[in-house]
Amino acid sequence: MSRDTTIFGLGIGLTAALCYGANVPYSKLAAQAGADGPTLVLYRAFLMVVLLGGLGLAQSRSLEVPVGSRLPVLGLGIATSFVGLCYISSVAFIPVGVATILYYTYPLMILLVAPLVDGERLTPARLGIFILAFAGLFIALGPNFTSLDWRGLALALVGGAAAAVQFFCAARATRGSTPLIAGFWTQLILIPIALAACLFAGRLNPPSVLVAAAFPAGMHILLFVLAFGFHLLAARLALPAALGLVFCAEPVASILLATQVLRESLTLVQISGGALVLIAVMASVLAESRKQARPA
Repeated sequence: MSRDTTIFGLGIGLTAALCYGANVPYSKLAAQAGADGPTLVLYRAFLMVVLLGGLGLAQSRSLEVPVGSRLPVLGLGIATSFVGLCYISSVAFIPVGVATILYYTYPLMILLVAPLVDGERLTPARLGIFILAFAGLFIALGPNFTSLDWRGLALALVGGAAAAVQFFCAARATRGSTPLIAGFWTQLILIPIALAACLFAGRLNPPSVLVAAAFPAGMHILLFVLAFGFHLLAARLALPAALGLVFCAEPVASILLATQVLRESLTLVQISGGALVLIAVMASVLAESRKQARPA
C-alpha cells in the first residue's frame, strides 16, 4: 500500500472509532428508555440489511460475494456478532471499566498475530504505542477490580479476540468484495445470532420500543451505521496491525461525549488518561507515515 493510501485509511479508521465511541452514551439513554442492548442490535441489523442491500444493488446490481471472499465475509459476520454480544454481556458480571480494559487488549492480539497472518512484524514502536494507549485507557477508566466473576472476564476476552478476528476478516472481505456487499452479508449473518441472544435473555421486545426511545435509538443507529461503513472502508486501505491501534480512541470518544449527553463530569485523572491515548493514536499515525515513506 502507498503512504497516502495508508494515512487516508488510518484517518477513516479514526473517524470510525470516534463514531463507535459516540454511539455508546446514546445506547445507554436508549436502554434507560426501554430499548436494551440486544433489542437495539437486532433491529439495527434489520435496518442496515435494508440500507446496505439497497445501496449495494444500486452500486453493482448484485449482492453476490465473489468466491474468494465468501469465507472472510462469513468470518466477519460471525466475529462482528460475537464482538457485540460478548462485550455487552460481560458487564452483567464485572464492572464496565474492567470489561473495557480486557476488551481493548485486542490491538495487542492483532499485533501478535499479524506476523503470521499478514507478515507484519511486531516492531518496538508499535508495541510501545500500544503500551502507551493501554496505560492511558487504564488511567482514564479507573477500573474497579473487586467483585470479579470468571464469566465476565471470559466474555470480555472472547469479545476482544472476536474484535481481532473482525479486523483480519474485514481486510480480506473488503478487498475481494465491495464494503457495501460485505457489510450487507455481515449484518444478515448477525440477525439470527442477535435473535437467538434476545430469546435466550428473554428480551425480545417489539419494534415499538424504538419509538419510545426514538431520539437516543436513532442517534445510536445513525452513528453505528457511519462507524461500520467507515470501518469497512478503512479495513480496505490500512493493515489491521496499524488500524487496531487507532481504534484505541473509541472509549475516549465515549467518555468525552458522556459529559455532554449524560452530564457526567471528568476528573483530572480521566483527562490525563484520555490525553495519553490520543497521543498514542497520533504517534501511531506518524509512525506509519514514516514507515511508508522509507521505501520512497
